[in-house]
Amino acid sequence: MTTASATRPTVLVVYCHSNPKSFTRAVLDEALEGLRETDCAVELVDLYAERFDPVLVVDETHRRRDLDKVESTQKYRDQLARCDAVVFVYPVWWGGFPAMLKGYIDRVFVSGLAYSFRGRPADAVLPDGLMRGKQAHFFYTLDSPSLVALVDPGWFSNYFTVFRYCGFSVVRRYYLARLKLTSPEQRARWLASVRGSAAGIGRALSRVQRDAPRG
Repeated sequence: MTTASATRPTVLVVYCHSNPKSFTRAVLDEALEGLRETDCAVELVDLYAERFDPVLVVDETHRRRDLDKVESTQKYRDQLARCDAVVFVYPVWWGGFPAMLKGYIDRVFVSGLAYSFRGRPADAVLPDGLMRGKQAHFFYTLDSPSLVALVDPGWFSNYFTVFRYCGFSVVRRYYLARLKLTSPEQRARWLASVRGSAAGIGRALSRVQRDAPRG
C-alpha cells in the first residue's frame, strides 16, 4: 500500500470479495496496476482480509449521530476524508452491493463526514454533501444481460441516494455483464480495459491537481 502524499492525488481503493482467486480479484489487480502507472498515491482497503465488521448497531446507547466518533472505524473515515477519489471493486450480488460493502458504507459514510444537515432547514430533504470535489468509480461484474445491467435499479438507487446525496462530483461505473457466459478472450479484453480506465482516472486526477490554482 502506498502512503498518501500531500503533493499527489490520493485514490482509495475499496475491494470486496471473499475469494482471493475470484475474477473480481483479477479486476482489482488490473485496477491497481493502472493506477500505479500514474503518480497517484494509492490506499487499498480489502474488507474481507481486514475482517471489517459490517454490522451497524443503532440502539439507546449507539446513536446514528455518534457514528463519526466510533474508534473502530476511525481509520476508514480518515481514509475517506483525505482521498481525492474512491474506486470500488466488487461483484453484484442480488442486484446490489455485497453485504460487506453495504456495511462499510453504512458505518463509514456518516453524518459530519460524508454529509451534514447542519444549517439546513428543519424540513430539508437533501443535506449538504461534504464529498464535493471527490470522485467515485465502480468496477463490478454481474450475470444480468447487458440491457438489464444498463438500467439496473440497484445501481441508480446507490447513484442518487448515496453518492450524489453525499455530493460526489463524479460518479462513474465500469461493468462486465453476463459474466458466466463470457469467454476467456472477452474477460481478458475487459481486464485490459479496466487497467486502461484506472490509469485514465489517475491521470485525470493528476491534471486536476496540477491545474488547480495555487494559494
